[in-house]
Amino acid sequence: MDHFGRLLKQANNNMMRHFDQFAKRFGLTGNQMAVIDFLMNHAEEEIFQRDIEHEFNIQRSTTTVLLQRMEKKGLIERHTSSKDARQKAVALTDKAVKIASACQTYLRAEEEEFAQQFSAEEREIFLNILQHYRNL
Repeated sequence: MDHFGRLLKQANNNMMRHFDQFAKRFGLTGNQMAVIDFLMNHAEEEIFQRDIEHEFNIQRSTTTVLLQRMEKKGLIERHTSSKDARQKAVALTDKAVKIASACQTYLRAEEEEFAQQFSAEEREIFLNILQHYRNL
């Protein structure tokens, strides 16, 4: 019998290694690249740490460290929210915006390459499986 959890973990590790390898060109990690992509896709909105936690399904402490490292590298900045002075919004710096286009192009190409290997029905089944595991 196949071990779905183990295969899923191995596939994720392999995918993250590929992301890290690409991101290294810009002095980033794959996770930092993903956050830059997320923030670019929501550039017209105020994004908070909790939004990043929710999007990537990661713990608050993990997100804090990730964002602190990105801030130290000059990739993000935090500023007081225009809607709630108690909140700090997360925004990309000009440095990150310059990198974002290459990251987005890479991520879209990876997704397209993956999608071309499977039929629409197979992709739908796969997405259902992933959503099941995400929602456990």
